Amino acid sequence: MSESALFQDLDRVEMARMSARIPPRSLHAGQVVRAPHERSEALYVVKRGRVRLFRVLEDGRTVTTAIAGPGSVFGHLAVLGLRMGDTWCEAVDDGQLCVMGADDVHRLVLGDHRVAVRVIEQLGARIADVERRLTDTVCKSVVERTAATLCTLVDHAAPGHRPIAVRLTHEQLARLTGTTRERTTEALGRLSDRGYLRLRRGMVLVLDRPGLGLFSGEDFCD
Repeated sequence: MSESALFQDLDRVEMARMSARIPPRSLHAGQVVRAPHERSEALYVVKRGRVRLFRVLEDGRTVTTAIAGPGSVFGHLAVLGLRMGDTWCEAVDDGQLCVMGADDVHRLVLGDHRVAVRVIEQLGARIADVERRLTDTVCKSVVERTAATLCTLVDHAAPGHRPIAVRLTHEQLARLTGTTRERTTEALGRLSDRGYLRLRRGMVLVLDRPGLGLFSGEDFCD
């Protein structure tokens, strides 16, 4: 649980106690973490890997509303104002996830004002991220959205490693961006021509994070 900013104010003893109460569950790439028909209340904390939150439109297209990396929190919990609604949650790659039920949240999260404050901060950041993604879908080209998605993905990578490998196929990246594989391949080619990245089988090597961020319309990518 130490990966999450929610618990960064806890000392080692408190963290060990919480980790013992909420052991991580293993995920495999493509696994559905939560489907829209599920109504049980739960708070999910990503320990390792990435989870995609998305909605399916009437025409079959998908819109990614968030990419939850290590330390990210999402869920369906009335007391926190969290509603998943029609949102699907799917593991992007192999990883681990900690799941807290409503009783755990009341006792371990809301019972500690330090953690409760961090919850409010994360919820505010999540709302801003959803608004940005919706704006990108309407206002940005596919190549700009692809660049923005890659920026989000490298934000979850271990710092200090250059180049940074994003281990996704063109099809997987297309689903995250909300477009087709063909258009994603074309967009990646254009970004590669500009020197922002290098393409490898089953992965994208990001060479220039700041440049990629500027191209996507972000002020920075770190």
